[in-house]
Amino acid sequence: MKNKILYKVVDYINIEHHSYADVEDKLNNEFGQLGFELVCVLDLGENNTNKDGKSSRFRYIFKKYD
Repeated sequence: MKNKILYKVVDYINIEHHSYADVEDKLNNEFGQLGFELVCVLDLGENNTNKDGKSSRFRYIFKKYD
């Protein structure tokens, strides 16, 4: 039997007073309860926008085995 790997990709909206460490902790707790683990953080640069047109410098990639 093969396990499936599920991925969740989150572009977290930049807010000036959020540090990336606080965001990582929040997302780890939130998605960790769902069985996901953080596997990669991509720095997209300061002038990146997500699909909603909001500034999003970091992209967080989580995975879990189904």
